[in-house]
Amino acid sequence: MKKVMVIGDVIEDIIVIAGANRAPNTDNPSSISATPGGSGANFAVWLASLGVSTELTARVGKADLTRLATYFNSVGVAPNLQSDNQLETGRIVVLVEGNSRTFFTDRGANQNLDTNSLNLSGFDVLYLSGYSVVTLGVAETQSLIDSAGRAGALVAIDPGSTSFIEQFGVSNFLSAISGADMIFPNHDEYLQLSSAANLAEAFPEVIVTKGELGAEVLGVGSVSAESVSVVDTTGAGDAFAAKYLATRLAGEDVASSLKAANSFAALSVMKPGGQP
Repeated sequence: MKKVMVIGDVIEDIIVIAGANRAPNTDNPSSISATPGGSGANFAVWLASLGVSTELTARVGKADLTRLATYFNSVGVAPNLQSDNQLETGRIVVLVEGNSRTFFTDRGANQNLDTNSLNLSGFDVLYLSGYSVVTLGVAETQSLIDSAGRAGALVAIDPGSTSFIEQFGVSNFLSAISGADMIFPNHDEYLQLSSAANLAEAFPEVIVTKGELGAEVLGVGSVSAESVSVVDTTGAGDAFAAKYLATRLAGEDVASSLKAANSFAALSVMKPGGQP
């Protein structure tokens, strides 16, 4: 069985699905739910649900360590969770208005993630969230990518967030992830990163998700979005990347993996929350 190491955020998601006509300075009817989240955690749980052996390295508040380790074990993800004595587990409020999402983010303990002692021996893939890239910086991210290469593992990157990349610096971010084998930007992230580099030349596989416009693997082909009843698009990109990677690891070609991932992600938006 293929084995994947995921490094990324664990977040407590508070998802607010707003009514059609939101009004300021008064009460607004909405549907509110609290679910496990975080880009790294979402991807790990989706990947494990597809039968891939998955380990998650992340950092959480000390008070939540046992509860979250139990949760990840229950969904088939091996938890490699660091305990933070100062910061609480990260939280995000996600305001969903149709296909639009606004995030109010407190990354909490994720900001203190430490990967210096991480051993990648025996893993087939290192999957790294862009949020963690911003936390780790250029040198530590490059060290991880070098370690993965020495271990014979592929490296996949989810850029994560245009605002965090902008603050970190587009050129710095590209320097940090240099050497990755595949990246999964959404359309906005693709445009942002493309302003500083030709991504098709920089990375062997560039898989761009475009929401209602479908998805594309640069230089290979594209697929149209499937028609479904959208409830919440949180985690759709994570579901897409998990299915794409799982299918590639099973030996399928790029075009087949793209089609399978597109269909899988369509199913994920028909419910609230970023995990299966």
